Amino acid sequence: MPALEAAALFFDVDGTLLEIKPEPDAVFCDDDLRALLARLLMRCQGAVALVSGRRLDDVDRIFSPLKLTTVGLHGAEMRDVGGAERRADPRNMDHARQAVRGFVAAHDGLMLEDKGATLAVHYRRRPELGAMTLAFLLRFGPGDDLAVQEGKFVVELKPARYDKGAAIAALMGSPPFKDRRPVFFGDDLTDETGFAVVNGLGGLSVRIGDPEARTQARFVLSDCASLRAMLWRRLREALP
Repeated sequence: MPALEAAALFFDVDGTLLEIKPEPDAVFCDDDLRALLARLLMRCQGAVALVSGRRLDDVDRIFSPLKLTTVGLHGAEMRDVGGAERRADPRNMDHARQAVRGFVAAHDGLMLEDKGATLAVHYRRRPELGAMTLAFLLRFGPGDDLAVQEGKFVVELKPARYDKGAAIAALMGSPPFKDRRPVFFGDDLTDETGFAVVNGLGGLSVRIGDPEARTQARFVLSDCASLRAMLWRRLREALP
């Protein structure tokens, strides 16, 4: 990993910085993680960003009072280092919303997370419905300008032009990220585009989780706790 003074750090949230919970609303940032991010932000001179499938407002709820540079909804929402925000129009999902709601209502155990500009169907309570859920959402395709994103016990319908890799590339084009070496930490299929972009930029890609899983990440850490321990260690090593 490059020296923190020369690094641009990008973090997925669920499964990377914080353990995945059965209910998305149950996830919150503890004081140790909040302090860690604040220290990294200072050491990296602001070049720290969260890159999540959650909405910006949801990320802010979790990490309050911290308000970092944030990519939300896989890139459909973004807040830059200066605080300027852009958000995809949720009406772009209207033609799919009713059909997806009907599908979820017809299958007990599925949960719809309507994020406005994306629709996520969680099947953690009914893993056997995963293939059916994927097949249903694949009915919406490029002709609708939509894409299907698989994740851990979730399938998400999102605008086709957005993904985490493109969002990271966009942030790397401007200060304070520009001319730094990117490092991206993620844990899921949704993070693979980010790993690919960071690899192409000569950075470091780190997957959290099973070391045997197929991934484009070049390095692996076993769990969220291992990531935190490594980052705290790097901060201590950087002390004068």
